[in-house]
Amino acid sequence: MKTAVMIVANNWFQDHEFSATYEALLEANAQVTIAAWRKGQCVWVFGQKIEAAYSLSEIKWDKFEMVIFIWWWGCLTQYLHNSDYLRIAQESKKLWAICIAPMVVSESGVFNWKIVTSRDDEWLQQNFIENYGGVWKNEMVIRYWNIVTANWPEAAEMFGKECIKLLEE
Repeated sequence: MKTAVMIVANNWFQDHEFSATYEALLEANAQVTIAAWRKGQCVWVFGQKIEAAYSLSEIKWDKFEMVIFIWWWGCLTQYLHNSDYLRIAQESKKLWAICIAPMVVSESGVFNWKIVTSRDDEWLQQNFIENYGGVWKNEMVIRYWNIVTANWPEAAEMFGKECIKLLEE
């Protein structure tokens, strides 16, 4: 069975990005674990709640085949410049990131010379990614080797489908 860990914020992460990706993983018979900065309750943007089974520091990352970074603005305050978050990105075998997540993940160096996308508000995310060596391209979903990135919640279904293709390899 394929194993995945989805990393969310404890407060205010994007509902649709999470649910579309989570459902795609379950349909592909993956074992999905939820992690956050602190284990316990996590609240979506529109109020739904889930439980993170682990905090970032408790997860044994080598037990997972893929890491999925789900985002919204709540994640920015928890994970920008967070050493655990950046280490996880560096150690992941297959990495998926959507919305603003590629921006923060780029700080780990894993996007050096790789083509990625992200949400981009007035070029802020694009500049951040490029400053850390990534090559930003305005696309809904991009797969580059073992990395899948997507730009907006509207790309969540496409993101999930591309992630499943990578999962099955």
